[in-house]
Amino acid sequence: MAHDLVKRYRITDCTRCANECATACPVYRFHGTWHPQHLAHLFLEKGSAGIERHRLLWCCVTCRACTQACPYDVDVAGFIRELRIGRTDYQPVAGGLVHTYQREQAVLPQGLQNRLSWVDGSMDLGRDGDTVLFVGCLPLFEVLFGESCGAHAIAIARSAIRVLNRLGLSPRILEDERCCGRDLYDIGDRESFEKLAEHNIAALNGSGATRVLTICPECAFTLRETYREHAGTLSFEVQHITEFIAERVDRLALGTAGKGFAFHDPCYLCRYLGVVDAPRRILSAVSTGSLVELERQRTEAPCCGAGSWVDHGPHTRAAVNERIIEAHRCGAETLVTACPKCLMLFHEVNPDCAWRQSPLVVKDLLTLVASALDEDTEA
Repeated sequence: MAHDLVKRYRITDCTRCANECATACPVYRFHGTWHPQHLAHLFLEKGSAGIERHRLLWCCVTCRACTQACPYDVDVAGFIRELRIGRTDYQPVAGGLVHTYQREQAVLPQGLQNRLSWVDGSMDLGRDGDTVLFVGCLPLFEVLFGESCGAHAIAIARSAIRVLNRLGLSPRILEDERCCGRDLYDIGDRESFEKLAEHNIAALNGSGATRVLTICPECAFTLRETYREHAGTLSFEVQHITEFIAERVDRLALGTAGKGFAFHDPCYLCRYLGVVDAPRRILSAVSTGSLVELERQRTEAPCCGAGSWVDHGPHTRAAVNERIIEAHRCGAETLVTACPKCLMLFHEVNPDCAWRQSPLVVKDLLTLVASALDEDTEA
């Protein structure tokens, strides 16, 4: 097992550089230890037994910032995911409710969900179109967090539908859609992840849809890449919704929604999917002035610290504070993101972070665009 992991993730290469990954790692930046190269050295020296209590195993937010900085492109996040398989000695956020919900989804009999209870008559949903909108865990986040994240989580989904409707598209939402399983995959519960993947793949293949749009970047990567690794060829293409909207944003006839916007690049959107221009094109369309670019941007953007809902400790609070302070330095008035997890972490997990004492506003991109759908909308 140890030899296989060393070979698969080129862990020997991880020990060859001058530790470029350390300053990119949000865990190391706060604690000053437990960086990826330290883990690699211990693993090569002592094997799995030598890293049993290494805090990076659970503090790691799998953001791939270390890989971005690595001259050898070592996939440390993938390595850590493998080391987590079979382990349960982590401290889940919110008492483990998110993971429990996802595990229950994996074994829930078909037909027992009411996935569309939040849909109202103002939304135009299709029944047999070629495009499915994958809502993911937003209904769960609505129950757990309500509007404490600056906007109701389900408002993000409603906004997505409003924008797609304005583009002339009536998306389908599958009544028995399940969580994509990303968090369970990342914490090592591959059995539950595989059940979720098999269910969603069968449902999406059976729907006849040729395109799946996701609201969450993690869902997009999971459906596009991780599911393909698990099941092989899929009968549908996957896009994050910002990619789809950006290609058609000129057709929306948007009004303005404000100025001083800066975009926070979510890890799964910028580093995992390589999508950096699409959200900026959309945000520019609703801005009365030029966008404010943060010091660290695009694929160099730091993680907000959300990870897979484990160990939201002081390093997570520090990551949020860093980003808020950076936005202040750049003169931003509103920090916008396109990831529900980022939005919730900025608002909910860190009630005493720097932005609470500042005029900076944190908003979701889709709800911001939905607010500007009418031409006479003003900031």
